[in-house]
Parts: sequence; structure tokens; C-alpha cells
Amino acid sequence: MPCFIVREQEAKKLKKSTLFGVEDERVYFSQAIDSPVSKNMTAGYIRLSPGYSKELESPVDEVDLFLEGTLTYTCEGRSFTAKKGDIVFIEKGSKLHFITEEGCFAFFVTYPLMREAIDALKKQIER
Repeated sequence: MPCFIVREQEAKKLKKSTLFGVEDERVYFSQAIDSPVSKNMTAGYIRLSPGYSKELESPVDEVDLFLEGTLTYTCEGRSFTAKKGDIVFIEKGSKLHFITEEGCFAFFVTYPLMREAIDALKKQIER
């Protein structure tokens, strides 16, 4: 399928995160573009609740466009805070910590598919 459209109201239908097989009340996201529409990328929206914090090694390349709120990243000793209008690139393999005091809402794109990323993150937790 060379071209595909997802209307905003469909794309922004957020669901509770069930990453790692556990529902997380602090994370809601959509996967508006995913398999079978794309064989390589996932795109959607994510909302993090105030106080959410996570440390991980990124299993994918990711681009985030911030639409509301702020998110502070610490990556390899460098910290910065993304806010509305900012675009953040996270390279696959980056070790990072992020936290949001006020919560945030962003559009994201990952390569490869998010499903592959979830599988890789599960492996990290099992170690």
C-alpha cells in the first residue's frame, strides 16, 4: 500500500499502555501507522502523565514532536527539556532517562516497527 491516510480523530484515539504485558495508567498512546500499513515504521501519539519517569536503552530510532507540556531527557550526561514545537531525535542504542513534571503530549515516529521495539524492551527487562 504505497499511500495511506489516518484522520486525526482516529490517530488520537489513545489507549492505556500495555508495554511489557502490564497496564500503565500513566502512559497512553496510539499506533496510527503500524503493520500492515507500514512494514518498517510506527507513528502515533503518546501522552505521559505528570511525574512519569523512565530509564531505558532505546531499541529504535525515534523522532518526537512535542505538542503539549514538557519532557526532560538525560542522555549520556547531557540533559535538555523539550517543550511544545520542539523535535527530539533519539538514536537506537541510546541510554536515556526521561521525566515529565507536568505531563506531555507528543507525536512520535519509530524505525523499525514499535512491535519490534517492544520485543527488544521486554528482553532488556528480563536481563
